[in-house]
Amino acid sequence: MTVIDRRSFLGALGAAVAGSFYPRRAYAAGERPLFVSACFAGENAASVAVFSLDGEMLFNTRLPDRGHDIALRPASSDLVVFARRPGNWAAIVDRMSGEVRQVVTSPEGRHFYGHGVFSADGALLYATENHVAAGDGVLGIYDARNGYRRVGEMPSFGVGPHDLAYLPGNRHIVVANGGIRTNPQTGREILNKDQMEPSLAIVDPSSESVLLKVDLGPDLKGLSIRHLAVSPRGETLFGCQFTGDDTEMPALVGTLMPDGKSRFLEMPDDALDAMRNYVGSVALDASGTFAAATSPVGNTIAFWNLDTGRFLGRRRMSDVCGVVAAPMDGVFLATSGNSGVSLAPVAQDQLKSLGGTELGRWVWDNHVVSI
Repeated sequence: MTVIDRRSFLGALGAAVAGSFYPRRAYAAGERPLFVSACFAGENAASVAVFSLDGEMLFNTRLPDRGHDIALRPASSDLVVFARRPGNWAAIVDRMSGEVRQVVTSPEGRHFYGHGVFSADGALLYATENHVAAGDGVLGIYDARNGYRRVGEMPSFGVGPHDLAYLPGNRHIVVANGGIRTNPQTGREILNKDQMEPSLAIVDPSSESVLLKVDLGPDLKGLSIRHLAVSPRGETLFGCQFTGDDTEMPALVGTLMPDGKSRFLEMPDDALDAMRNYVGSVALDASGTFAAATSPVGNTIAFWNLDTGRFLGRRRMSDVCGVVAAPMDGVFLATSGNSGVSLAPVAQDQLKSLGGTELGRWVWDNHVVSI
């Protein structure tokens, strides 16, 4: 993406919001299942939208460029929309009205990697970032109580941190260090393809130390760990993207336990081939029993039983990427770049489309989050 300064961003954001922000109505948090995702509808129409399980769009707020993931601040109406990586902005949006309250920019020499997570009390936001000159991954620390002022950073203990999540208990954070080094000036070009070192790190933000680090070894150094979902028992589901030879088909989805034990989830060869070496997002269902992984490149959603590790099949959905637990056990909600939004029950072959033409006319970006 083109690097823009704070003044330019605010000017573009003001014009965009004035032109196309349309709240549907006021609503109460928890009134019904709601979801939020970045989306766009044609060139220069990037937005963030909240919609309901019955397909109604509650609001759609324009942004000057495409978003990636969204962090929810506990005990607050703040949504934090991160720019697509590598990006230098994050927009603070009121989840009740859709109003953009503030724009946070990464400091000089840093850029965001598209993900962040709040501390349990909502006081601090940890965002995955790149130290551009050194190539090291860091977690930028922002004080949400003080206008999201950046108050420091700590190592991610790897290169190219992407997703991150708290483990149960909200004391330790697991970080997916994808191993990929990028620079906003070169867009999404991989600058260290021959020196990638993907890893998972469990860190203690209170001491800024690493408690556990697991790498994939030299044979899988091209397997970039990208996205995470954590079960109630502390098992971390992770999804990867392979940057090596297209003729190779390494396993793409695995789990990590808090004690460091890891495994890859098995798939039949035809199902693995359908993923096209690319996982766009992962999720666990409401029960924590079932896992899902999407591939927008392969137009596929794949399912597993996390307790047994057994592969449960796959469903076709064109350009599917975002996936999150639906309120019902064994059901996921999935978003697509060209097929709208659907419910995906693990036990059924058919997807259930949501929202008719309104949700279907939007190109939904990489991730969807339950509010």
